Amino acid sequence: MIFLSHMKRSYTILLVFLCLSSLCGGTKNVILEQCDLLSFDNSQGAEYQVLKGNVRFRHESTLMYCDSAYFYDDDSFDAFGNVRVVDKSSTMTANQMHYDGETQLMRIRGNVVADNEGTTLHTEALDYYRDRNYGYYFGGGKLHDGDMDLTSRLGYYYTNSKDYFFKDEVVLNHPNYIIKSDSLQFNNETGKTVLVGPSYVYESEYTIYTTNAKMNRKTQIGWLYDYSVITSKSGRRLTADSIYYDMENKFAKAYHNIDAQDSSQKVIGRGNYAEFSRKFPATGYMTGDAYVIDYSDKDSLFLAADTLRGLELDSTRSEIRGYHHVKFYRKDMQGMCDSLVYSSTDSLLTMYVKPVLWSEESQLSGEKIDIYMKNQKPDYIHIVNKAMIIQYEADDMYNQLSGRESKAYLKNNSLSRVVMQGNAKSVYYTKDDHNQLIGVNKAHGEAMTIHMKSSKKVEKIVMTPDSEGTLYAPNKIPDEEKQLENFIWMDSSRPKSKDEIFTK
Repeated sequence: MIFLSHMKRSYTILLVFLCLSSLCGGTKNVILEQCDLLSFDNSQGAEYQVLKGNVRFRHESTLMYCDSAYFYDDDSFDAFGNVRVVDKSSTMTANQMHYDGETQLMRIRGNVVADNEGTTLHTEALDYYRDRNYGYYFGGGKLHDGDMDLTSRLGYYYTNSKDYFFKDEVVLNHPNYIIKSDSLQFNNETGKTVLVGPSYVYESEYTIYTTNAKMNRKTQIGWLYDYSVITSKSGRRLTADSIYYDMENKFAKAYHNIDAQDSSQKVIGRGNYAEFSRKFPATGYMTGDAYVIDYSDKDSLFLAADTLRGLELDSTRSEIRGYHHVKFYRKDMQGMCDSLVYSSTDSLLTMYVKPVLWSEESQLSGEKIDIYMKNQKPDYIHIVNKAMIIQYEADDMYNQLSGRESKAYLKNNSLSRVVMQGNAKSVYYTKDDHNQLIGVNKAHGEAMTIHMKSSKKVEKIVMTPDSEGTLYAPNKIPDEEKQLENFIWMDSSRPKSKDEIFTK
C-alpha cells in the first residue's frame, strides 16, 4: 500500500508538471512527456527533477529519449543511457547528452551515432545547435555516405544545406580514389568538394598533390589551382597554374606555366595551354610558347612550335608532331621548318615545308628532310627534292652542292660523307696545302660525293665520269656563276642557343 501510494504521488506530480509546463511556455519550452519514476533532488543546492525509466522529452518537433535524466528549472536537462534524438529525417544516439532548451545546444557524448538521410556520423563528442541545424565534432569522427567513408579530427555540418567541413588529418576513402587533406569541405547533395591546404588524391594510376582544389566526387571532375602536381606511376608528371581533369574519362586540361615530364621517355614539355587524354591511344597537345626537351642523350634537344602534339601507343612507341614555326636546337644540330614529325617506332624525324637543317658548318635544305636516328643520335639524313647543301667559306664565297636528292652520313655527330644524286651541281672553292685559294670549280653531273674533313670543311668532291666542270681562277668567276639555283643562305635564322628557338 505504501508503494502504491508513492506511485500515485509520482504520477500526480508528473501531471501537475506537464500542466505547468504547458501554461508557462507552450510548445517553445522543453516538455517532459514520459518517465517511469520522477523525484526531486536538492542535495546540490539547487532543486532538479530526477527522471528514471523510459524518459521522453519533446522540444517543438524534436523528440529526445533516454534511460534517466536530470531536468533543471532553466529548461535544460542531462540525459543518460541509450540517449536517442529524433527530428524529422535525422536521428542521433549516444551514451549521454546535455540539452539547453534556451540556446537549443545539444552536447552529445560517448559512442555518438548521427544519421541524416543515409549519411551516418560516428564520433565521441558532438555539439549540435538544433535551431540552426548545425553541428560539429571534435576529437575525431567518421562519416559514412553510400560508397564513401571519411575520417577527420574536426568536423562541421549543416543538415539543411548538406554542407560539411572537415579539418585536420582528413582522409576520404572512395572506391575510385583516396583523398588525404588538411581541410576538406563538400556538399552531400551536389557532390561538390573543396580541398584547402596540403592535399593528396590517390587514384589507381595517378597521385595528385594540391593546396587548392575543387572537385565533384559524383562526376569525378575537378579543378586544381596554385601549381598543383599530377604524377603517374609510370613516371609522368604534370604541373600548371591550374588544371581541369576528368578522372573517369582520363582527360585533363592545363593552363599557364605548364611543365609536363615523362621520366621513362626522358622528355619534358612546356607551354601555356595543353590537353591530355590517357584513353588508348594516349594523346595530347600543347600551345602557347610550347616546347619540348628531349634529354635522353647527353646533348639535350630543344624543340619549339606553335602547336605540339603527342601520341603514345605503348611504353616504347610514341610520336611527336610540331606545327608552324618549328625550330629546334641541339649543340651539334639545329633546324627550322613549318611542320615536323618524330616517330619512335622507326626512329625517324621528318621535316616538312621549307625545311632547313644546320649541322656544324653545313646548311642543308630541300622540300623534305628525313633524319634517321640510332641510339638517340642522328645516323644519316635524307633530303628529298631540291636538295642543297651550303658551307660558308669567306665573304661572298660559299661551297655549294645541289641535286634531286641527297643522303648525308654522320660520324660522331658530324657530317662525314654526302651523296648527291640526280642532276648534281657544285660550286667548290679549292685550296692548296697552305689553305691558299687556288680557284673555283663549278661542275655538274648525274651524281657527286662530298667527303668532309675532321675540321668540318669539305675535303674533296668525287664526281661520276659523265660530270663536266670549269675551274675559274680566283676572283675571276662571274657573279652569276657564284651561286646555284635556289641558293639562300639563312644563317641569320639559325638558332644559336636553346633560347633562340622561340624567335620567329
